[in-house]
Amino acid sequence: MNKRYQVNIRLDRDLVGEIDELALEDSVDRSEMARRLLGSGLAAQRMRRALSEYREGNMTTWRAAKVAGVSLYEMLDRIHEEGVPYDLDPMILERVGAITGSRRAVHEEPATYRSEREAPADTPASSISDLRSQFKPEVLTTLFVGESSPAGGTHFYRANSNLFRATCEAFALTFGEGAISDGPRFLREFQDRGCWLVDLVDRPINRVPDGERAALVATGVSELARTVAETRPRHVVAVKATLDSHVRSALDIAGSDADLLTLPFPVRQWRAVYVMKLVQALRRWKPRGTGLEAAYEAAWDE
Repeated sequence: MNKRYQVNIRLDRDLVGEIDELALEDSVDRSEMARRLLGSGLAAQRMRRALSEYREGNMTTWRAAKVAGVSLYEMLDRIHEEGVPYDLDPMILERVGAITGSRRAVHEEPATYRSEREAPADTPASSISDLRSQFKPEVLTTLFVGESSPAGGTHFYRANSNLFRATCEAFALTFGEGAISDGPRFLREFQDRGCWLVDLVDRPINRVPDGERAALVATGVSELARTVAETRPRHVVAVKATLDSHVRSALDIAGSDADLLTLPFPVRQWRAVYVMKLVQALRRWKPRGTGLEAAYEAAWDE
């Protein structure tokens, strides 16, 4: 049990009134609410310091995560949300490409993917909901959970997003490039392997203010719980570190004992992490891979 110390401070009447209102809303006493507010304030201050020091080049990502008191994946997400430039050591990624025999570095987008900015040809005007329904597997084994469609019109099920490209790469490394098609055809293979992706929010929210964004994500938990209860996946992949608690809540509500894997969203430096961790999970869940993921992980760790 943590030892507690008494600290006496003087507060303005208006501030005390606000604390009391919050305490009443949460059915706790003034002291408990003050402790919560102080804790959240300290956490926010640690994050501000970590981001500032990282932006100035005074901290590594690992050190910033430690200072902020969060996981590496969550720190990477926050760095991305703040728009702070970051370049992963290219030697690591080039070594991965050399070991796996890939014709390109892992962090590069293939030319075929860069040219794919349209929805699959057979459904050019379909909504995301229509596309998602079209590619729902008859037997779902692995449910991927994203935050929302990106602003700008791209989406996994339009075969033109960062998530689509990174997931396709992970499957190719796991099952062999010859077993995985490029482009929209991968969506059928994704479906045939019992995989499906849903979003917690049905509209783009990556440009929405943080408070509203968090509230919108929270409202998607009940619908996700219904989806989990109906489809009973064996494995769930949360595609963003900040979604972890929401997805866990949905699994609890649904009474699901599915394995949960939480990954960073695959952009910039996070793409290599996403691919590596997903390859490891696919190998564990469906042991039919080529063995390339071992080389991938070895190159990352060197």
